[in-house]
Amino acid sequence: MADPRVLEVQLWVNTTYEGKYGFNSAPENGKTGWSTVYALTRALQIELGISQPADNFGQGTSRAYRNYGELELGNAPTDNKGKRIVKIFQGACYCKGYDPGSFDGVFTEVTQQAVIDLQTDAGLPIRDGKVYDYIFKAFLVMDAYRLTGNGDTKIQSIQRDLNYHYYQTAGVCPCDGHYQRNTNKALIYGIQTEEGIAPPELQTGTVGPSTRALLPTLSVGSSGTFVKLFQYALYFNGYDVGAFDGGVYGNSTKQTVMNFQEFTALTVDGIAGKQTWLSALISTGDPTRRGTACDCITEITPARAQTLVDEGYETVGRYLVNVEGGLNKKIQPGELATIFNAGLTVFPIFQTIGDSASYFTYNQGKSDAEAAYDAARKYGFHYNTTIYFAVDFDAYGYQITDNVVPYFQGINATMHSLGGFYQIGVYGPRSVGITVSDQGLATTSFVSGMSTGFSGNLGYPLPDNWAFDQISTISIGSGVGYINIDNNIKSGRDEGASSVSPADYDESINNLFFDQIDAIYDIALNHSGNDQADANKLLCHYLRHKNYNGFLWATTAGILDSEFIDKVNDQLNSPEIINPFDVTFETRLDTPHFAATLNSILFIWGVEFFYF
Repeated sequence: MADPRVLEVQLWVNTTYEGKYGFNSAPENGKTGWSTVYALTRALQIELGISQPADNFGQGTSRAYRNYGELELGNAPTDNKGKRIVKIFQGACYCKGYDPGSFDGVFTEVTQQAVIDLQTDAGLPIRDGKVYDYIFKAFLVMDAYRLTGNGDTKIQSIQRDLNYHYYQTAGVCPCDGHYQRNTNKALIYGIQTEEGIAPPELQTGTVGPSTRALLPTLSVGSSGTFVKLFQYALYFNGYDVGAFDGGVYGNSTKQTVMNFQEFTALTVDGIAGKQTWLSALISTGDPTRRGTACDCITEITPARAQTLVDEGYETVGRYLVNVEGGLNKKIQPGELATIFNAGLTVFPIFQTIGDSASYFTYNQGKSDAEAAYDAARKYGFHYNTTIYFAVDFDAYGYQITDNVVPYFQGINATMHSLGGFYQIGVYGPRSVGITVSDQGLATTSFVSGMSTGFSGNLGYPLPDNWAFDQISTISIGSGVGYINIDNNIKSGRDEGASSVSPADYDESINNLFFDQIDAIYDIALNHSGNDQADANKLLCHYLRHKNYNGFLWATTAGILDSEFIDKVNDQLNSPEIINPFDVTFETRLDTPHFAATLNSILFIWGVEFFYF
């Protein structure tokens, strides 16, 4: 719903700064969003004399604002420029949901109270109503400092505690009760502060070599701030120690650590060593940790298979298809036999492009499922083998909802129509695996954990159904046995295929197709009163109705019988149409197109034939 106060802010900032170098207009819709926040940020930078305005409120903006003079009651500027800066701040207050009292460029007690309210909501130690640089920045981001929908009050208390102690390096992190990217960074800033990494400018909010080296080992009897921060990390991963008990590592924490270690396939000892710390903090965990699974784009030759065995690997992921014009990364003739002869297992991966949101649609999912099924059956992968479909980009939440989920719905629809022969897995960042799996669209997740900077990995725990966690790219072996692989941790949820049975699979596809035709035709006969000529047309109606409909098709092939279509959907659960396999040309036929053409012949020329 549009907010008239936000609309007033948008209209003012556009009118005031339109035509100024570096300014980008806000949408005039009365709704707060990043575009409006960016417009206000750029307006501030223009007033501060920053030569290259940008969307980000960075160090340069902070420094320029401090030099100008931080806003506060009784010491706010009253000249025209100063009033515009106050007005930018008041506009930010309205967009943030805090009432500054007015939108007139005058810093009043009500404006001061809006600042105090945010300082309090964020858990900051200073609550004096002064607009410090970090406060101005906090108003010019989309982070929330009050509990939002389904927010966790315990996470909110952690967020406030992190702000209270570490805002000077971490900035003001959200306090909405949701574990997310900035909460993860604030936690790491806190760890770096406690580790004594100095000066503060060396603290980055990311885990590098220095942070890893200084992580303490914790066990029963340990106490202090590190214990508390580690307990926070456990909670963010879904492992609750109960009360944070003042930073004491007791038996409850030990048991929780053991549960976490078991889930992440670590040595289960109840001790928080570096590997346990890292698994709780970042998506790779310890990137030097060796797994027992891997994936690669390189053919597994006998020499390379021996290298994998010698290095302790058990399972290897290989690709079902190539991208047209791309690398030859698919499974090669005889390669599976080589893998199995070495005592290794294999899990199949399907990826053509899949590196941007635009690729992922419902219809693309249907097409990819069919291609994956065809390839897997040709290689002879057995019933119930899991095929991992790749989402190889940093998908934001709305892209997962709008693109990735429909894509996997398409995959599921087609796989179901093909008899549910293969299980569906998902490859991608943690957030993708969680969302797709929670909607029942994948049985297991193959996590792209080594992409630590992905927003879909920062602030998300491992999916409950993770099978493989890709944490590093390494090279092993030498000479003809040399191979470059992605090193994966294996949970045991998917041990991979240990054999295949290559055989002609077109017969089973075509059997499914004819079974489907039989089922629809039986309903058509019943609907037409056993009139075979009408049943033939009705069969074509159903086969074409999703793809070939509308006025033009009504004139060439007849008006669709919607009652019959509804009847088939009710009785057969809205089946996806199967495309049979042409053994001569080794390709799939387009059943809806074939049915539309046949329906036109039957409709226009009145040709009658009998279905056998």
